[in-house]
Amino acid sequence: MRKPFLILTILAYCFLLLNCTKDEPIVLSQPEALIASTDFALKIDLSWSPVPNAEGYNIYRADYSFTLEETEFILIDEVEGQENYTDITVNSSSQYYYKIEAFTSNVVSELSTEAIGQTRAVTAEEAFDILAEFTGGTVYNANSADEVPNAIIDIINDNAPANTDLVFLIDNTSSMSDDIFEVKNSINNIIDQLPSGVRLGMATYNDANTTIDWYFSLDLNSDYNQAITFLDGIGVFGGGDAPESVYDGIYLTLNQMSWNSTSERIIIVIGDAPPLEGSRTVYTLKNVVDEANRLHIDVNLYPILIEDF
Repeated sequence: MRKPFLILTILAYCFLLLNCTKDEPIVLSQPEALIASTDFALKIDLSWSPVPNAEGYNIYRADYSFTLEETEFILIDEVEGQENYTDITVNSSSQYYYKIEAFTSNVVSELSTEAIGQTRAVTAEEAFDILAEFTGGTVYNANSADEVPNAIIDIINDNAPANTDLVFLIDNTSSMSDDIFEVKNSINNIIDQLPSGVRLGMATYNDANTTIDWYFSLDLNSDYNQAITFLDGIGVFGGGDAPESVYDGIYLTLNQMSWNSTSERIIIVIGDAPPLEGSRTVYTLKNVVDEANRLHIDVNLYPILIEDF
């Protein structure tokens, strides 16, 4: 007669135990092992150890100073389902503090200890690599001016199907003189490689800080003679191999061209110098990446890095 009573007692105890524990709040531990990269110019990669029960992480950043107590950490982004993050809102040759916190729907952990990230001096090679990486493109290298037309043709053959919207965006500073000359001489051959239905646009960029006439463009259209005339009229001036208005030139091209292809949209950036940063540019790398990826079909940047300067 005592066995049923014992079973009922055990069941009642289990019921109470479950009800006492099911509403206990989740406790998130402080994120650990935060590491910030020091070997890139235009990005800082972060990684950290996973926090049990975390749904995501808030990323905080502060400008570097010698007195950590005086720094102000600002929330810059959040990620879910991953223990890494790439910050592309940084400037080259700079240092930053980072902290992260784990979160669930209603619980936030303590902030991690800080990590210091650092960027190197920017080069054209890394700038073009980053632009291609974050916009779905690929960098094509030209070791000399006479290789530029073949690089353009390779991009067309590798990436441009029928009915593509295609724009040549060309740095027209002085160091690009021989490269532009080669493109002009080869433009008929380049046009012969275009698949059917391609619309072609042209644009040039320079340094917006040194000249008013730093950007010109020809909208996308099917009359290739207009593109040839625009190309023939390109002159070079200023610049040399110093940083140029690369971000501003790309951003304007993204917004001023009448993109309507449902096949592919491509910008071929032809240049030999890294982008201007900070107060000397209106738009940043992140602005360019966000704008490219905002479009209905991603505008893929295929930079041609010219290495003979």
